[in-house]
Amino acid sequence: WVHGDISNFDYIMALNNLAGRRIGDPNFHPIFPWITDFTGSSVSENWRDFTKTKFRLNKGDEQLDFTFDGPVPHHITDILSDITYYVYLARKTPIP
Repeated sequence: WVHGDISNFDYIMALNNLAGRRIGDPNFHPIFPWITDFTGSSVSENWRDFTKTKFRLNKGDEQLDFTFDGPVPHHITDILSDITYYVYLARKTPIP
């Protein structure tokens, strides 16, 4: 991957396979990182800042601090809950 022998997609899929994640498995679906920032005006500005989390980039430090000051009223530990996964699959455009 570092030398360009395989694509980024193939590399991330290999990592997902090593982690036990498979396409079509609702409990262990593959995870792909969010790496593109769509607010930039040029191609070189489209990579997101990896020094901050996605939440911190979207909400800011103040919101993040406020979120963890008190008890969390509800929390889903999974990246995608079961219902979110199936809604995503239902809305996904089928590939012919």
